[in-house]
Amino acid sequence: MRADRIDRLEAYILEQRSASLDQLCQAFGISKPTLRRDLEALMPRRTIEKVYGGVVAIAPKNALAEGLTSFSERNIKNADAKARVARLAADTIEDNDVIFIDTGTSTLGIAEHLAGISNLTVITNSLLVASKLLAYDDVRTIMLPGTINTRTASAVGDECQKFLRRYHIRKAFMACSGVSGEGVFNNAPEEYAIKRTALEQSALHCLLLDSSKFDRPALMAYASLDRFHWLFSDEQPPERYADLLRQNRVQVKTATE
Repeated sequence: MRADRIDRLEAYILEQRSASLDQLCQAFGISKPTLRRDLEALMPRRTIEKVYGGVVAIAPKNALAEGLTSFSERNIKNADAKARVARLAADTIEDNDVIFIDTGTSTLGIAEHLAGISNLTVITNSLLVASKLLAYDDVRTIMLPGTINTRTASAVGDECQKFLRRYHIRKAFMACSGVSGEGVFNNAPEEYAIKRTALEQSALHCLLLDSSKFDRPALMAYASLDRFHWLFSDEQPPERYADLLRQNRVQVKTATE
């Protein structure tokens, strides 16, 4: 599908930071006219810029700095708030559910609250989530295959994305680097396509974030806020988000309730 190729093209450019037209044609097996049309489709996203003979990635300085932060360092930040949010989200998981748990410091804690849920299937590309699930004999864990990204402690790549498309998921529990009125953002280009595929393959979309993530656009918007059915946070979203959430019937659940 062209839309999928354009997403992968964007992720590739953002990961490489720059690429020539010849390099992109070879990497994606497409002609230069096709590539030029794909790049034109990418331009409104404002994540890349065309230069003579190729393209370069564009990213705010704060997005690059956050993107280079290791998983362990990010996990320390707002740890109490993230733990409360994870517990709140886990309370919505039911018997017989098939769920996806995204790679992220907010979603990781969900794996600590699955005792007593029968016939549960968890799909994940997170090595840390899969490790925590070893504590449950009665949870079926499906670890997605791929290349290991040590910075995010996750499996990534085309193989991971293709494998994920095999499954019909009931609930996807998603993490993010930040949220603004323009969308839900992620700082890791290699995670971008996997997050989008998880949303495509799932019926209900759940976003987990601590309150520090509001008004923080980052490198790539992988979804609009109205794509989600539930938003879990440690505090109520700022008032400027209220109309958007109400109009799109996004249920907001906070750990302060």
